[in-house]
Amino acid sequence: MSVSVERDRAFIVLSGEHEAYSADKLARNLTSLIAEGVSVTVDLRHAAFVDSTVVGVLIGAHRRAAADDLDFVLLLGPETGWPVRRLLEVTGLDAELDIVD
Repeated sequence: MSVSVERDRAFIVLSGEHEAYSADKLARNLTSLIAEGVSVTVDLRHAAFVDSTVVGVLIGAHRRAAADDLDFVLLLGPETGWPVRRLLEVTGLDAELDIVD
């Protein structure tokens, strides 16, 4: 996981597999950035797998960002793992979250 901030937007890049262990770190980063009034893009282009804990963190962050009138975007790409795409689809989050593919 890497975090960078450019102007008024933060980019959090998730590569590989992410589950409960990395979900806590992701939650801390997202909470801090949103509290500072920064819009967030979570880059999942190289994520092979995320579990339901990570998805819960993304949902919570999306709701906090929306409440603060901040953008919260998930970035997908051709290399995004099938399990990531499938989880977003099965849970209906592909319709609820702002996703750029």
